Amino acid sequence: MKRSFALFLFALLPLAACKRNEQLLPRPDTPLILISIDTLRSDHLPAYGYTQIQTPAIDAFRADSILYEHAYSHCPLTAVSHASIFTGLLPAEHGIRDNIGYTLNPKVKTIAEVMKSRGYATGGAVSAIVLRSETKINRGFDFWDDAIDMDPNFLTMGRAQRPGDETREIAQKWIGEHKSKPFFFFFHIYEPHTPYEPTYDADIQTADAIIGRFLDFLKQEGIYDRAAIILLSDHGEGLGQHGEDEHGILLYREALQVPLMIKLPHEQEHGKSVSAPVELIDIFPTVTGIASRGESLLGDIKPGRQIYSETYYPKFHFGWSDLHSLIVTNDHYIQSPKPELFDLHSDPAEKQNVLQDNRRTFLAMRTAITPFIKGAEAPSAVNPEQAQQLAALGYIGSTVSTSSSAELPDPKDNLVLAHTMGQAFGAFQQQKYEEAIRICNELLHQNPNMIDMLSLASRSYAMLGERDEAIDVAKRGLHIEPSATNLALMIASLDLEQHRLDEAQQHAEIALHDLPTEAHKLLAQIALERKDYAKATAEANAILAAQHDHPFALMILGQVAQQEGKLDEALQDYDRALARSDAQHRHEVQYLNYHRGDLLARMGRPDEAEAAFRKEIELYPHDPAPYKNLILLYVTEGKNDAATQLIFSMEKASPTPPMYLAISQTLRVIGDVNGARFWAARGLSKFPKDPQLMKQLRG
Repeated sequence: MKRSFALFLFALLPLAACKRNEQLLPRPDTPLILISIDTLRSDHLPAYGYTQIQTPAIDAFRADSILYEHAYSHCPLTAVSHASIFTGLLPAEHGIRDNIGYTLNPKVKTIAEVMKSRGYATGGAVSAIVLRSETKINRGFDFWDDAIDMDPNFLTMGRAQRPGDETREIAQKWIGEHKSKPFFFFFHIYEPHTPYEPTYDADIQTADAIIGRFLDFLKQEGIYDRAAIILLSDHGEGLGQHGEDEHGILLYREALQVPLMIKLPHEQEHGKSVSAPVELIDIFPTVTGIASRGESLLGDIKPGRQIYSETYYPKFHFGWSDLHSLIVTNDHYIQSPKPELFDLHSDPAEKQNVLQDNRRTFLAMRTAITPFIKGAEAPSAVNPEQAQQLAALGYIGSTVSTSSSAELPDPKDNLVLAHTMGQAFGAFQQQKYEEAIRICNELLHQNPNMIDMLSLASRSYAMLGERDEAIDVAKRGLHIEPSATNLALMIASLDLEQHRLDEAQQHAEIALHDLPTEAHKLLAQIALERKDYAKATAEANAILAAQHDHPFALMILGQVAQQEGKLDEALQDYDRALARSDAQHRHEVQYLNYHRGDLLARMGRPDEAEAAFRKEIELYPHDPAPYKNLILLYVTEGKNDAATQLIFSMEKASPTPPMYLAISQTLRVIGDVNGARFWAARGLSKFPKDPQLMKQLRG
């Protein structure tokens, strides 16, 4: 009883300046939930006046909440912005300046740490790899689920994500287990971040449906009414408004203004709107009552606040100038090689630069922004062990770094390049890999340091079966930016495909510090190729130690058992992996159904094997492996028509050299030499220079 009373006083004292009905946490056991919808522009929500879509869940939540009409982010990048939300500090103070290559300053306090010290259970589940625990952004959380399966050949780190509904299931499970005690939960979804399905607004509606299901769960569990819930976004999206399709490069309003709503317990102050400008660093003092650079959103908002934002993304990724922004009431000043000033009241779309017409305001804001600007060193996620590994492999490069005094190009003068980058990604997604390579090479001719384009070009070469070229391009990227450990994983994966196991292992080990789960996955596969079953088991257990019952780790254990001839044990491991995937409402990891189908075929269970191969094809239609095994299964059963139909399905799913090669090789295995030559020739009609198809035609 004494402890509860003490906690009660402790919770109230920091908020004593606020009226009782304005306290975020009026009781020491009030549930606290923070919902982040990544990349959501406020002006694309009906709650903020948008009429092109319907978002019934968010609209209903708005009716129960206080809405902040003008809330601003401090950086249009996921990791940077969330670090500001969690700490109440600007990027230079919390230490994260980009999505990769930085970790949270160990000296700063997070919301989770504060709430944990007050007796709260703390949990979080995120949908983007850039919020992985290795960034230390999860400090203070008892539970943090970032188990996002990342293809080692993924195009960019920023696009590695999982569906929001999978994250929602994880969030609901944890909350259901902790609802009887005080808890703080952070729930993050990545819709509507790119790639859109199929459009930005459609992705917003998807996000709304996810949020609706989550809020319904809270109501069913008796949590919603008594909880304090904050709904926000970390940054907006360009959508071409000033020439930027996505975000990270520019600092116009569409990238910085975000939705922000706070539902107080028992829906107090519901329907209220606050017109004064606020900022995301205000979340920390609002929740904790502890003074920070921000101020509580529930007190009187001071007029004329200086709201600062920055982006070093153009500098680190393109060698262009970093940008800095200051908003004071309706004036928005953007400092760049070609500075701009906008009147947000008369020109919310920021179409008219009024700098020359309002020199006095410009000079005052240029002076005011100076103390906010703190230089940022290029990302360096390379620890001493990684540095030795990189040096041993010959990677003595650096990121795109320039001195702070260097005169760099203005990003807005180079946006045509960013738009062209989008075209390259689009070509890849449409399986136009040669087109993607052509665009990448044109961009790299202008700027050879564009890591994202090197990554995309490498992946495109790999999809065309040109693995040596893919490795060379990825190595160029790793020379330029040794902290881009996703490139090391890509190289390791490609080397593994070509059975260059020593090289694969060396590159996988580089990523153990930053992307441990992905690195352990590759090291387990390498050990399997070497038939080192003890090592493969150890790598699988390393994954399981961090993420209990991880489906990929269970699949590895199944492969070990299968190769050791323990078929029943292998099937149990595969089935456990499937059950875990089903419990998490996630797709099965790649090759799980493939290996299970192979095992079932060996056990004399062809119908079940066929179903497993079919499921693998459904989930991963561009991979030839399950098609090949299913064709062989059909032929052994005398189902030649089904085998023929499947061959045409292969071509339709992915008309690429590796797929044509797989068809030709499979037909040669079953003795159909003429068919093998026919399909090799068919592939050469589209890819006339492919050496492996030429070899198949001659063979």
